[in-house]
Amino acid sequence: MSKANFQSYYTNIISPNKHRIKSLHLSNPFTVDLIFSPVRIVLKLIRLETLILDNIQSKYLPNILNRLVSLPNLHSLIIISIKSVRNLNNIYRQIFRLPALKYCKISLKECVESESLTIATDEISPIEHLVITNTIYLDELLTLLSYVPQLRRLSIHCLDGSQSMFRSLFHHLQVLHISTSYDEAYLDACRWKKWILSYTPNLHIFDFQYINSVQNAASDNNQMIYNDVIKQFSSSFWSERKWFFAYDFYRQEYRDHVIFYSTDPYRRKQYTLYKSLDKKIYSRHQESNVDVVKLVDIQGEQAMMSCINYFSNATELTLSDSFYGSRIWLGIILNRIILLKQLTKLVIDCNDFRFEQVIKLLRLTPNVHTLILDCQSINHTDSISIEHTDTFRFVSNTNTITNATIKSTYSMKNIKLFVALCPRLQHLTIDINRMDPKPTIEFLLSRNNSNTRHLFSLCIKHRSKSQINKLKTLIKSEKILDDYLIKQISLELYIWW
Repeated sequence: MSKANFQSYYTNIISPNKHRIKSLHLSNPFTVDLIFSPVRIVLKLIRLETLILDNIQSKYLPNILNRLVSLPNLHSLIIISIKSVRNLNNIYRQIFRLPALKYCKISLKECVESESLTIATDEISPIEHLVITNTIYLDELLTLLSYVPQLRRLSIHCLDGSQSMFRSLFHHLQVLHISTSYDEAYLDACRWKKWILSYTPNLHIFDFQYINSVQNAASDNNQMIYNDVIKQFSSSFWSERKWFFAYDFYRQEYRDHVIFYSTDPYRRKQYTLYKSLDKKIYSRHQESNVDVVKLVDIQGEQAMMSCINYFSNATELTLSDSFYGSRIWLGIILNRIILLKQLTKLVIDCNDFRFEQVIKLLRLTPNVHTLILDCQSINHTDSISIEHTDTFRFVSNTNTITNATIKSTYSMKNIKLFVALCPRLQHLTIDINRMDPKPTIEFLLSRNNSNTRHLFSLCIKHRSKSQINKLKTLIKSEKILDDYLIKQISLELYIWW
């Protein structure tokens, strides 16, 4: 939504109806300034039940959370920050004071400076479902869990440390999602069995994933080690609870890895297809419960070719590594895995993924509204000839892409080509490192460019803070825009008009 349209919507819809709002989702870095200014306005959101603060600057959190304490109906909170939090544990304390909160998902970038969190004494949170996606050490988690005695579901995506924390998990914990790496103590089935029986007897779902790097993955020694791990996790204790496991060796970024993971029932919303290094009996098999998967991440052509699952409800697709060999039949092969017409988000992270492939894939995915590109192939494209092809014209006239991110540095010529392919863009994130930013900014913000007429939001990334400052000065001095807001967050410059 453009700045003018949002201000009109805020004035005529949001502001006079604050007391009636039940759900609020903010993802634009500027809207927090407008809605929570002054911050005491939060007190008028008396019926608010769900609040999602996505792409929020951490500096706003203390004041907002302090006001949220007064909201009696707020039971769901999601916080995703775009800048490191100076005192992460202070944010935790404020969250735990929210009187009606049942679900909380936290994704915060932690600063090295953080006061320690003490064991809870009289501050008890009603949270029952907690998701933490930022890195947390187990001794910190042990303290944190003392604040949530009613916890039923726990999901930890980044975990380091010792397993001793399970002595303090609560008897009523029913669901545990845990993802960890490197520490082989997590592969001790006997210890897991003992701790689950002693401290979490009501656990119904144990969703586990472990990743480690290995040398010479296909060696007999590695096969023996992980075959033995599988045997440990195959006793009656595990099978009676229908907790089954498998492992795979795969290659990523020129290194061999092993992944040990829960299989059936499969409950994760993201599924990664790896480039397997061997054909052992414990490799990924056809799974019966993949209907809940929303995001499929295919890491390479081999992973795609060997997939025997069909993800009927997936709406997001990520392609990484290499797909050079299957460029002709890519769409046909992918349709055996995922319903391409159903996709709304597409991420391409492959240096050898030709721009012609991107265009052909977009023709098969007409409902994609979010596109993220991290590939250099466009810089080797004949922009004049490709722009006059029937496929390019068709995609340009029919695609619905409104949000795009270009992670690689594109030349001015190729930025124009990309914008011509996606003329309905509303938000664009670009990296302008190693290029003169002035022509690019003038082109994207030009009022006379028909391909950018829908654009109203821009995020510019650069590795140099001084260059970001210069760019900020340029936009103000040249008066390219009349009514706009501009904000610098670290090495990113946000513009909204």
